[in-house]
Parts: sequence; structure tokens; C-alpha cells
Amino acid sequence: MFSITSLIFACLIYYGAHGLSRPQIVGGIDAPDGLYPYQVSLKDSYTKTHRCGGAIVSKRYIITAAHCLESPYYPHNVDVDVGSNLLYSQTTYEAEELIIHPNYNRTLAINDIGLIKLKKDIKFNSNTKPIALVSSDKNFDGVGGLIVTGWGNTSPDGPTPEHLQQIVVTGYSQETCAHTYDDISERQVCTLLALGKGICSGDSGGALIYNGELVGIASFGREGPCAAGFPDVFTRVFHYRDWVNKYINAGCNQQLNILLGLFTMYLCIHSFS
Repeated sequence: MFSITSLIFACLIYYGAHGLSRPQIVGGIDAPDGLYPYQVSLKDSYTKTHRCGGAIVSKRYIITAAHCLESPYYPHNVDVDVGSNLLYSQTTYEAEELIIHPNYNRTLAINDIGLIKLKKDIKFNSNTKPIALVSSDKNFDGVGGLIVTGWGNTSPDGPTPEHLQQIVVTGYSQETCAHTYDDISERQVCTLLALGKGICSGDSGGALIYNGELVGIASFGREGPCAAGFPDVFTRVFHYRDWVNKYINAGCNQQLNILLGLFTMYLCIHSFS
């Protein structure tokens, strides 16, 4: 349990001009092993420091927040670790390309979504699987059972937790959320649970899940004390499905063309044998 006194020292990293902070989970619990096989850790490839969360959406692509991919980060210094709830017991994949949404605005924290293309395909197994994008739009005002996971610090000035944390949150009214943040739109989802439970610095890019589907990407919380009774904000994935699928499908089509080419070559060789 986190006291108000301890919480007041948290989240000193500021984000943008609107008094926003990048998120980490406060007041969560250890996630059961294997329950969130889509979860990834984005690490600095030189220091091996955890920077952001993300989610597997295909063998070659990771979805995360756009602000996790900004300079000074480039493909050569971003590693994607998968396959375990333990932060330093994972399989590492190297980034080939960092893709920020073309309409991302850091100051307003809108269109805060991005993709990482990996150099090679992820090998799927029971602990490493993709998450499905949300299939339909939904009003989450007052809806419970939304799940957030991540490796953000769980106490002020504390170390990054070794074990993945989870928390169950409730959707918050967009209209009421706009009383805290001026620029909230239909492209975002707000959540609020209780004092001492929420997100703050360290877990940006993490997934917001409902009924086994990816509905949001952790974007920001209010400047100052974490989990202090203000709503947290996620990028609403539904509005970006076409943009995400454009990249995923392009990769699939490229692999299909390679296979078709090999099959055609096989037929040609055997037709003359």
C-alpha cells in the first residue's frame, strides 16, 4: 500500500507543455507467468536499461507509444526483449526501423503511437504471442476490467521491478477527463481507479487490454504525484488499425511473394528435370 506522503515524491519526469508525465504502474501486483505473452520491454541496447513497454502485434512488428521512439533513440540503440515476465530473463530482438505516426504531436500528446520493425521474425511459443487489435470501437466510460501491465517503478526513487506488474483499472468519462486535460479527444481513452493506483513514468507504450484485445497504448498521466487521483490517458488503438495493418500486411505480402517466387523456381527446375 502506498501512502500519500510517499507518492508525492514520484514522477519528476515532465512530458510536453501541458504538465504531462510518462507512465509507470503504481499500486500493481506481480503478473502471473505466461498470462501476457504479448508484453515486451524496450531497452537501450548499450546500457540494457528498460525504457518503455510495448506489445507484439505480428512476427515482425511491435506497437508502442510514439514518444518512446523519439530522438535520441534510433534503431541501432533499441532492443526489444520478449518471452518472460522477468525483466532480465528475456529473448532479445534488434530493431530495424522505428516508425512514428506521421501526425504525432509531442506537445499535445496526440497520435502518440508508433511501431518497431524488427530485423528478424519473432519465434512464437506459449510465452511469446501477438495480441489482437481491438475489433470494434467501444465507449469505455465506467467500464471495469481494463488491464494495464508494465515494468515501471512501483515506488518513489525505487528500482525498476524485476517482475512484470499488472493492474485492473476502470474507464473514465471523456467529458470529465477533459476537465483535467484540455485536449482530450475521441482518439484517446481515459482511466481512473483509486488514489495510489495508476500509471506514471517508466511504462509508456504499454498495452491497455479489454477482453483479450489491445484497446490502448499508455501515453501520459498528470504532472506531479503519480496515482494521485487524476485520470491516466491512453492512445485509442481502434482509430489507428488501418495505419498499423498497412505495415503488418505489407510485411506479410513481402514474405508471401518470396515464397511464391521460391515455389515458381521449384516448379521450373522440376519441369526440366
